[in-house]
Amino acid sequence: MPKIFFVAGETSGDICGAHAVKALKDARPDLELYGIGGAEMEKAGLTLTHNITELSVIGVIEVIKHYPRIRRVYNSVLQTIKDSRPDAVVFIDYPGFNLALAKKLHKLYPDLPLIYLVSPQIWAWGHSRINTIRECISLMMVMFPFEVDVYEKGGEWKVQNDTLQITEHKFKYPSKIKIKHIGHWIINKIKEFQPDKDFQTENNIPENRDLVALLPGSRENEIKWIFPTMLKSAEDIRKTHPNVFFLISCARPNLKELLLNAIKKTNIQNFEQNYRLIDESMYDIVHLSKVVLVTSGTAAFEAALMEKPILVLYRLNYISFFLARIAMKIPFINLANIIAQRRIVQEFIQYQMTPERIVPWAEKYLDDQNAYQKTVNDLKEVKASLGEGDLGTKAAKEILCLLNL
Repeated sequence: MPKIFFVAGETSGDICGAHAVKALKDARPDLELYGIGGAEMEKAGLTLTHNITELSVIGVIEVIKHYPRIRRVYNSVLQTIKDSRPDAVVFIDYPGFNLALAKKLHKLYPDLPLIYLVSPQIWAWGHSRINTIRECISLMMVMFPFEVDVYEKGGEWKVQNDTLQITEHKFKYPSKIKIKHIGHWIINKIKEFQPDKDFQTENNIPENRDLVALLPGSRENEIKWIFPTMLKSAEDIRKTHPNVFFLISCARPNLKELLLNAIKKTNIQNFEQNYRLIDESMYDIVHLSKVVLVTSGTAAFEAALMEKPILVLYRLNYISFFLARIAMKIPFINLANIIAQRRIVQEFIQYQMTPERIVPWAEKYLDDQNAYQKTVNDLKEVKASLGEGDLGTKAAKEILCLLNL
């Protein structure tokens, strides 16, 4: 029985990996698929050796803090692969862990096919990692068209007047790596989304008010550091736009208490008359809303591809941000801007993440239909550039082809 080991490290990787796992199971029911994943990959047919919750941390300081646990998982994976000898290993993003693991596996088992699903963002930071990838990885499957150029031309972004362009240089050493563009799993997810016609009624959301979404993120530190600023911005918006009603998305049930504590500390008056805290249901919330305030990450990209003007908020602890800023080679953090290679949605990062900066943009989208429509049209172009098709099916086809299965 052919065996494939998967390594995902965070929620977005779990969702993406689930598409590939399901497609592989559909194409070859005899495959044994196992490794590190989450609830989505397990549901799709992956046998978990570890859960992504053991690896999912953000920021340099947080990684250092949890290093002993991450190291234990790393050593456990090496032992599992040694004992079970899979026919291939598939890495999903999460480069700090996965590239170190890929390098070690390539040294131990030079003939073991190592596959990458979802490229590390070498075009944003740590471009030198392209050398490790070209040395160790047999197949790189990328989600964005420009990433093909990054790998084939060896290029980095050149930043000029807040726009991006890929430079080109020759590689010192040849590589057998194959680069395949397979599209983005979010495109299909959005395409398959059917709005719940009863959602507004069931959640007692008024029909005669402008709706604004607040998406505080799925990590505890995001809620602690970013959500209070969202709430303060919302309260300032209400002062000039009393007709606005806010929909707050709770990404996971275990985060609800954190959200409620932040709401209590903000001392919001008449909360039930102006806000609604809703479990999960992010797509329905975004679908109904005119403007979206969102923590940077997958949710921000999803909301952008749903063609909603988004205001992206992001904050790390000072040391993590300082180190990230040294590493980052591009001026943007949201994928809509990166794909467009120019600023089309507004980002409020670190010290810029204040209500004084955020609120005017929210008011502009609420009041200026031309500005609103221009951003919507720009987001439509970004979405169209990603193409169509099922990422899972394409990924499965490429993996099976590489392994001659």
